[in-house]
Amino acid sequence: MRKENKNLFDIPYVGIDHYQGMDILYNVHGDYSAILNISNPVMQYSADRELYVQYHQVLLNVVKILGEGHILQKQDIFIRKEYKSTQKQEFLEQKYQEHFSGRQYTEIQTYLTISRQVKKGAFYSYDSTQLSAFVINIQKIYDLFLQAGLKPRILKKAEIDGYVKKIMSMNFKDEHISLDNIRPQNSELIMGSKAVRAITLINTESIDLPEMVSPYSIRNDAGVQNFPIDNFFFLYNVPDYQLIVYNQLIEIPAQRQLVSKLEVKRNRHAGIPDPANTLCVEDIDRLLVDVARENQLLVHTHCCILIATDSRNIDKATNYIESALFQQGIIASRNAFNQLELFRAALPANAIELKKFDWFLTTCEAALCLFFKERLLTDEPSDFLLYFTDRQGIPVAIDPSDLPMQSGRIKNRNRFVLGSSGTGKSYAINAIVQQYLQYNMDVVIVDVGHSYSGLCSTYNGKYITYSDHKPITMNPFAITKEEYNIEKKDFLITLICLLWKGSEGETTTLERDVIAKTISDYYIIYFSNNQAKEVSELNFNSFYTFAKNHIPQVMKEENIPFDVDEFCFVLKKFYKRGEYEQILNEPADKSLFDEQFVVYEIDNIQSNKILLPIVTLIIMDMFIQKMRHRKNRRKTLILEEAWRAISSPIMANFLLYLNKTVRKFYGEIIEVTQEINDIIGNPIIKDSIINNSDTVILLQQKEADLKKVAELLNISPIEQLKISTINKLDNKQNRSRFNEFYIRRGNSGEVYGVEVSLFHHMAFTTEKPEKNAVEIYVCHYNTYPLALSRLVEDFNSSKMSLNDFVSEVNLRGEPLLISQT
Repeated sequence: MRKENKNLFDIPYVGIDHYQGMDILYNVHGDYSAILNISNPVMQYSADRELYVQYHQVLLNVVKILGEGHILQKQDIFIRKEYKSTQKQEFLEQKYQEHFSGRQYTEIQTYLTISRQVKKGAFYSYDSTQLSAFVINIQKIYDLFLQAGLKPRILKKAEIDGYVKKIMSMNFKDEHISLDNIRPQNSELIMGSKAVRAITLINTESIDLPEMVSPYSIRNDAGVQNFPIDNFFFLYNVPDYQLIVYNQLIEIPAQRQLVSKLEVKRNRHAGIPDPANTLCVEDIDRLLVDVARENQLLVHTHCCILIATDSRNIDKATNYIESALFQQGIIASRNAFNQLELFRAALPANAIELKKFDWFLTTCEAALCLFFKERLLTDEPSDFLLYFTDRQGIPVAIDPSDLPMQSGRIKNRNRFVLGSSGTGKSYAINAIVQQYLQYNMDVVIVDVGHSYSGLCSTYNGKYITYSDHKPITMNPFAITKEEYNIEKKDFLITLICLLWKGSEGETTTLERDVIAKTISDYYIIYFSNNQAKEVSELNFNSFYTFAKNHIPQVMKEENIPFDVDEFCFVLKKFYKRGEYEQILNEPADKSLFDEQFVVYEIDNIQSNKILLPIVTLIIMDMFIQKMRHRKNRRKTLILEEAWRAISSPIMANFLLYLNKTVRKFYGEIIEVTQEINDIIGNPIIKDSIINNSDTVILLQQKEADLKKVAELLNISPIEQLKISTINKLDNKQNRSRFNEFYIRRGNSGEVYGVEVSLFHHMAFTTEKPEKNAVEIYVCHYNTYPLALSRLVEDFNSSKMSLNDFVSEVNLRGEPLLISQT
């Protein structure tokens, strides 16, 4: 007789069969299973209670589709990984990747194993009818998941093999898996250098569960209030683990037989008067009432958390889990002596090895409340991606434009940005622009405050500062006959009205019509073939001369009033020898149309009520020309605070036109402000800007301001909850300085972080001492990338704080050259 080898770990499978296009796993007991890879539909920090309930209902429908004789096994696998940087060609892009290289993060994978049980104690017999019905049910569930957004995928043979091996090795991190010997101990299993411990949620001898359970919990702490989270949210925060497998099982027994057994058990307990028996009778009565009244299914369930880590950390991780479960009203089982059995039962499609005492009876709805329902942010599938950090501090790629346009989430690419001073608003825009420049994209910024000088120098952009000696000029009148159209005419009407009435003034319909006719007649005469025409060249000077003579004729012919004296007097300052003659008579620098990155710094005229709106309007018209000139490139115009100068009734039509038209030319407008009071009660902003900006970016908001912003931007209570978590989470450990922001694309949004390398920080900084220190290094090394590299090297070698290092550089007026010694 052959001696049994008790040290052999028997694989509980006989093989994988291919049936009707589906790979099916058979265990040694004859049960057969299909395995699906899915993505939990509830995003972490989604703030939406209904999403948890909806997913709960989807899983309930799965159980109902399957019916008696099936086991549902869901495994959510938390994998601790290290971020691997990708090689980039561009300087700052590479430094961004290096900044995060090696940082630990969590990845979640979710698998659903659906098993058809054979009758216990019976020999397996092939039944094609039953097998076909099983395949049909799997396809129904696949379609259900697809409709619910779970991104299901039925595993093929090689994937099933890989999944089983990963569970057996408790290793989802490495590409190539090797199986270690398993050494059972009293409280855990030893696999090579790691320990594996199974923590069952229920001790069936003393079931300690909350009296009421829900598909989600409510989080209330110092940073987050009334926020819905997963019941097992704590699994994200388990300390020092390598792998966690949350094994969730539901067995669907024969309902009639089970109810009959419960009734017999009830009668048996009722026959012996005793407090414990009385409680047991009441529990059974409540359960049977739920089954009868709510048509609920009775199921056996088993939940177990498998954790793998170094032996020295296993107790710390276990204590954290048990403490977190206790706070949820669950006292984990102290029965740790069947570790190998629990581990084997966690293998896919092997729940049959669980003993009777490892299961507990409850309703299906209650059991599903113990299922994990969340997923983490992942990179979006697109070729146009910007990188920010997720809530755990790892780069995640999002598409702010193309993908949401294609999916119908947004109708245009325009963005409205709101954040008070000190919230990281300019820092966030710097990060966006820096990444925009890696694509086929032109960027034009109108800035007040020199927030983009460092970035502009880094990428050799054009930095144009307004001064009295060198004002920003253009000749908006100099156009060809082909370029003269309704849009151009409307722009010129707006410009003349702005010159006359100022940004806060208003024109009557009559005044606007007179100006419109004057402009029309001006170009009719110029484009005519009459050799003696009174308009010989196109500029503001010739228009002023023409209007001064032509408007009185119009008044006389049409018998209408018009204050031509006031009109001419106010506009005279832009005419020959006037204070601002250059602005509208000298042509713009045509080379700017071919520049990828242009920054107009108008800080010098931000308090000049005459010049600021005019110069801003000039730049916007130049952007429109650039937009038409560079047809095959993306384009963005960023108005940093400067939009306030043009948010007047006179500008309303032009703003509306610009925000609507830019979409047709592969472009976008980004309007940025820090003053909530500037936008509240301003109908021009709402109608021209906000209503045409399908994307909203909000930095941290005060509670009182958030209510006002929510009303103005029509932000739902769910989205307000998300916004309330900005910079409030306990996620600062092992990270450099960062600021979070909320971006809403369409009706919903997410919170991301702007965390960058020190190289980025010194390029983005708006702090004057830091900017001066950078300029000192640039003067010495000539190029920004080299200067930033040497500055960071010196800083790291100095062992100083950044403030002290910057102060020392500014004090000396030259690089410290510490790294060169």
